[in-house]
Amino acid sequence: MRKYETILIAHVDLSEDELTTLIDRYCAVVTAQKGILVKVERWGKRRLAYLIKKQARGFYIMIDYAGESAMVNELERNLKIDDKILKFMTVLKDNAVDAGALQKEIEEAAEKTEKKEETKITAPTPPPTAVPDKSPEPMLAEIPQPVPEETQTDVKGGN
Repeated sequence: MRKYETILIAHVDLSEDELTTLIDRYCAVVTAQKGILVKVERWGKRRLAYLIKKQARGFYIMIDYAGESAMVNELERNLKIDDKILKFMTVLKDNAVDAGALQKEIEEAAEKTEKKEETKITAPTPPPTAVPDKSPEPMLAEIPQPVPEETQTDVKGGN
């Protein structure tokens, strides 16, 4: 079993529901091919270095998984067909993966996402701080700018 990482760039115009459906579809492809899904990260909307299919921005998604090469071929075949995917790239991270180390990495990824969600939910918003009134600082005298002089131009054949 090998460990892979696929990074997708999806259309930025997709709604949150469509994006979730898209991610779930590709995770299902991995699990249907007897692969082990390690983690899925949404990197968010970013500006592209160059236009891809006339798009200047894209939504980045990283899928980390383990499985056989046939699974990668099936995943990439599905990605090529989908019009919502601008670009993708799959990278082989490790040739031989230990099941125990893989399980440990899955647990660590789950803990990280739980901590992020907890901090979003339980993080108290600080009360607005009162800004003390400061007397306005003395204004520097404006330096008058020279006014361009108007010149008369000779008009040939004028009235």
